[in-house]
Amino acid sequence: MDILEFLTVLKEKRGPVLVMLVLGVLVGILAYFVLTPVFETRTTFMVLESKLIRRSLEGKKLDIDTYLDFVDNESLYHNIYDKLNIYKKYNMDFETFKRSFEVTTVEDTAIIKLLVTFRDPEISYKIAKMLGDQALALNRQVIDKEVHSGYRFSEAQVRAASAQLKTAGETLDRFLALHPVPRMAMELDTLRNRIAIEENGELAAFPPLESTALNSGMNPQLSLSSGMTPEAFLSLARIQSEISEIKAKLAGVRTDNGKIDANRRYNELKELLKQKRLTLSHLKSRLYDAETAYYPLKSQYEVLRSEFLAAQKGYEKIYQTGLESKIEIVGKTKEMTIIDQPVKPQKQAFPKLAITLIAGIFLGILAAFAFVAMVVFNRKLQDD
Repeated sequence: MDILEFLTVLKEKRGPVLVMLVLGVLVGILAYFVLTPVFETRTTFMVLESKLIRRSLEGKKLDIDTYLDFVDNESLYHNIYDKLNIYKKYNMDFETFKRSFEVTTVEDTAIIKLLVTFRDPEISYKIAKMLGDQALALNRQVIDKEVHSGYRFSEAQVRAASAQLKTAGETLDRFLALHPVPRMAMELDTLRNRIAIEENGELAAFPPLESTALNSGMNPQLSLSSGMTPEAFLSLARIQSEISEIKAKLAGVRTDNGKIDANRRYNELKELLKQKRLTLSHLKSRLYDAETAYYPLKSQYEVLRSEFLAAQKGYEKIYQTGLESKIEIVGKTKEMTIIDQPVKPQKQAFPKLAITLIAGIFLGILAAFAFVAMVVFNRKLQDD
């Protein structure tokens, strides 16, 4: 494409090009108001008379990481998550909530920085404030104890996690004793397969959906020798197919005996069709009743199972952390303080109007370039 020709077309089409640029600016402005705003709250901690302690934590070297653990603490995050009722108010799970925190240290200093990002400025401030207060409280609690108290603290966390895991397991077991959801899933799969056989003469696809979804480890399948195979009886589809064949045959039969035989078979098939529809109606009614009872219980089961798995994961993590750290340095711990108190954010950190405007202008320029290039290309085609 010739540059001079491109510039000529650009000059000719400056009106549409300007419109595209204006639209790009409008898109940038609209994006600024449409995108979910994110607010930041910052807090800075300092360890008084800190001893720099280095160890490897998950492959990352950290300074004063004992103190860092007081702030970057999953138990404190969970406590704040529950107290502020984050799940119900913002429909946010705990794993997503954890990503709201960024805790860093300033190398070779006793300073720890906390950055909290959240969609609500008031909650962002509350989270930072609560975490700061709880981190200091935890630090003071450790200071009041001797070196061996660190071990007791770690063990208490493990016991609490173990008790939580046990409670979650017992709750799940009691629920399953009253409501055997996996067995109900098997029954649903069996009913659906029976209906599939009655209608089409074929089994439904395996593994059964409900049983697999529950991860029950049990995949009920119908035995081909159980009498429920396509060869054992006429399916609805086969009966309807034979009725169509008999109707076609009646139209072509010339002899009286042939017509009598065909009519007799036709009447037999009509009776079979009636019985088959009654059977299917009964089976579908049973399936409806089973699904009505099953799905509410399935939802409860999934919640309880999720809580059990979360408790199991939490226990394993706390236990492993306790084994690794042993909190042998608790006796060396010094008092922490907050040197930069959190302040409620007044302006959103994201999106920035300048950034969305630049992105919108870029899109406008890109659209204008594509438009001019298309005009030049069409003119070349016409010239050729």
